Order: sequence, then C-alpha cells, then structure tokens
Amino acid sequence: MDLTAMNKRRIRELAKTITEKDKHFKKKETESLILEFYELLGQKVKPGTEEHGVDRLKFKVYLHDMFRLSKEKMTDGIFRVFDKDRDGFLSLEEWLKGMTVFLRGTLEEKIKYAFSVYDLNEDGEMSREEMFYFLKDTLPGLPPEENLEEAVKFLVEIPMKRMDTNKDGLVSLEEFEAAVKKENLLLEAFGPCLPDTMTTRKFQQRVFQKRLE
Repeated sequence: MDLTAMNKRRIRELAKTITEKDKHFKKKETESLILEFYELLGQKVKPGTEEHGVDRLKFKVYLHDMFRLSKEKMTDGIFRVFDKDRDGFLSLEEWLKGMTVFLRGTLEEKIKYAFSVYDLNEDGEMSREEMFYFLKDTLPGLPPEENLEEAVKFLVEIPMKRMDTNKDGLVSLEEFEAAVKKENLLLEAFGPCLPDTMTTRKFQQRVFQKRLE
C-alpha cells in the first residue's frame, strides 16, 4: 500500500493513542489493523478523512473469507454489534473495537458480545423466539416444517433450562454470563458468532505482517 510520510505519521500517532487506552494490542499490531481496515475499505490511507466506512455487504464477505463465518442471520447480527452508531457503516474505531473482541477478547468481553448478537431486539433479554430464530438453521436435513419446528422448540428448552435461573421465560445478560462461566461451551449455544482458534491465529499471522516502512 502506497503511503505518504504524513499518513504514516498519522497512523503511528493514532496507534499510539489507541494502545495507551486499550492494552489488547501492541502499537505495531494496531498499526497493522489500521492498514487492514483501509485495504478492506478500498480507500487511500488517510486517517480521519474517510467519508463513511465499511458497509454491511463488504463486511459480510470479509467475515466469510477471513473468519469462515457465513450464516446470514449470524453475520447480520455481528455487523449490528460492530456498528455501534447504527449508521450502516463500520468506522475505523468500530472496526478496531470489534477486532479486539474477535482476536483478544476476554471471556467477559466475549460473553457480552455474543449476548448482543443473539439479543435481536436489543431489549437486554433473550427470548425463546430469539433462540428459535438462530437454532432453526442448525438442524441437519430438511424435515417437514411441522417436525422441524417441534425439534427446534425442544432444542430451545435445553439452554433455557440451564440459563433461565429465575424461570421468567427470558435470559438476561447476567443469567447468560453465569451459565457460560459455568459451562464455556454455552458461549455460542445459538450458533457461531466468533472465529475459532485456528482461524484467529492464521488471521493474526497474516495481518500482523503488515508494517509501516
């Protein structure tokens, strides 16, 4: 990527500011992620001047190609969580915050992220309907619709029993967090919304090779 001396300086300054506030990445790694953002954006690197950001379609293709996340319901949810200001584009700041959870997130950060993906209407609780929405695509084969719905409803009851400790028919963030900390596999109980370990490692090996000359 062709960079002017001015833009290199801006990236270094921006990366320094970010790493002073957030210790998930080293300064050089943050610089690499900034470069990756502008490559994805398809725009010359000039921090602070991007008009919009990465749009939904481009990001969903990227999730498929880089992280093997391709289920439309899930990638829509991931974009929604990354896009904090709901303007339909991912800014550099939103991109970096999302990548922090993807690549170096703590268990607590991943729990909050996964819950936000599954909480479709963003009311702070997961309902049976929301669980059904995601789990409906997880059953192999295509049984008759009536049988499929009954099977999914049965599947919903399994995590519901483990998570809904106050028996109100809803799962709060606190209940989800307690269940996941007790049994980590429940983190992605309603479908993969995070890259697996091998994919994450390969991504970091590729991206962190990008360096400002």
